[in-house]
Amino acid sequence: MKLKLILILLLAAVLRFYQLGQVPSGLVNDEAAFGYNAYSLIKTGRDEFGQSWPIIFYSFGEGKLPVYIYLTLPSVAIFGLNEFAVRLPSALLGVLTVWVVSRWSLLAALVLATMPWHIHFSRAAFEANVALFFITLATWLWFKTRRRWSLLGFILALFTYNAARLFVPLWLAWLVAKERRQIKLLLIFLIFWSLLFILPQSRQRLANITIFHPQSGVDQRLEQKFSETRNQPLWLIRALHNKPVEYGLDFLRRYSSHFSPEFLFFSGDPIRPRYRVPDMGQLLWIEIPFLVVGLYLAAKKRQWWLLAWLLLAPIPSALTFETPSAIRSYLMIMPLVMIVSLGLEKAKKIWPLILVLFIYNLVHYLDAYFVHAPVHQPYEWQGGYKVLVKQVNELMPNYDKALITDSRGTAYIYFLFYNQYDPAKWQQQSKAALTEPDKFGFTTINHLDNLYFVGETCPAKVPEAGVLYVCTQENHPKAGFTQFKETIDFDDGQPAFVLFEPTKALPATLPAPGR
Repeated sequence: MKLKLILILLLAAVLRFYQLGQVPSGLVNDEAAFGYNAYSLIKTGRDEFGQSWPIIFYSFGEGKLPVYIYLTLPSVAIFGLNEFAVRLPSALLGVLTVWVVSRWSLLAALVLATMPWHIHFSRAAFEANVALFFITLATWLWFKTRRRWSLLGFILALFTYNAARLFVPLWLAWLVAKERRQIKLLLIFLIFWSLLFILPQSRQRLANITIFHPQSGVDQRLEQKFSETRNQPLWLIRALHNKPVEYGLDFLRRYSSHFSPEFLFFSGDPIRPRYRVPDMGQLLWIEIPFLVVGLYLAAKKRQWWLLAWLLLAPIPSALTFETPSAIRSYLMIMPLVMIVSLGLEKAKKIWPLILVLFIYNLVHYLDAYFVHAPVHQPYEWQGGYKVLVKQVNELMPNYDKALITDSRGTAYIYFLFYNQYDPAKWQQQSKAALTEPDKFGFTTINHLDNLYFVGETCPAKVPEAGVLYVCTQENHPKAGFTQFKETIDFDDGQPAFVLFEPTKALPATLPAPGR
């Protein structure tokens, strides 16, 4: 038994740690923000905006929850400010989640160790992955009647990821109602839950992504239906077309989309390419029959806690206007793992055949992840910034300032991250450089020293002497500018950034990336 567990954990570790600092090759701006804020805390005891050991981080104006950043402190202190250090907490807790699941079932641990959904989110700095660990551990402790430690795990999940703020109260209420006891623990939990909503910054993210936000389109659809109505009684119009009905149907459509075979087994997240790999679902397709059998067995064996978890987990995602979402429904993983393992246990007679198909399907996923995903819509991982920072650093002695496109958002954080910019120096200028919130409530930075960030694909309009211009490939200046011969490319060879300067007699040349 111990040998099997060790082998499963080794497999889980290899799948999560292999080339962790290199794949994914880009670094998402949230990952850079986690790392730099941890670095700032280590150096000064304050975050990038000068707050002393905050509970809520203002980064990007969204009110980042604190747990992932604080978990990153040891790895940044040991390994420095780099991609590996930022992703290490997620990968490590991903492996530990496999260990927790092994307390229930070794077969379930194997399913989780090889699940594409879990591997994908364990290999980058995703708060959802850490929240899943805390919730899984807390649930296991609850069933082991270690209720106080369980409560701590649930509270930590609250301060880790926004979806957990909606799921955990529902899940804990179900656990308490099932036993009709431990009301005191539920009340203590609700006090901590309420604290998050008292803090204004912590409400920012939730308010801007729900189906009740104007961007969701529900109000527009309702207005269109009113405009299409002809010669009908007002009472009938109001009965058929009203906000409770429209929002209710919208929620149900979004909720049910998370159980679609297309989402789970064949295509994955349809909204964000960053959360999927080409031609793969969130689970292995070989697990389809075992999920069906497992659902039947879970109901037959009265494993209601699995079915309750599965039904509650998509609710946070269904309340947002990007669905189905692989990250906001991430807490579905655990009941799916347990249910699939129930189905597999019933197929012991054909395990040799299953093993062959299982290995083939897993290798197919790994090929998609390590070979195809890096060159498939690589802009989703915000690649190119590391090379851009290096090239701008080498060129800036020749220029008075740089105008850099911020059209992909928050370019400043990469210059802080890759330059390991002195946090004390940055704190003195950060608040003055803060932009006004956009329509979703997000903010960014408009300058860092003599680097100015402009929200256009190309800030090169009127040539200005002594200025370096950084554009995306989509939009080039028409005249008066000379393009540097070399571009900064994505992994698929397409330009990520193109640099210009006012026209000179001779064409400019970028320093070689390796110099």
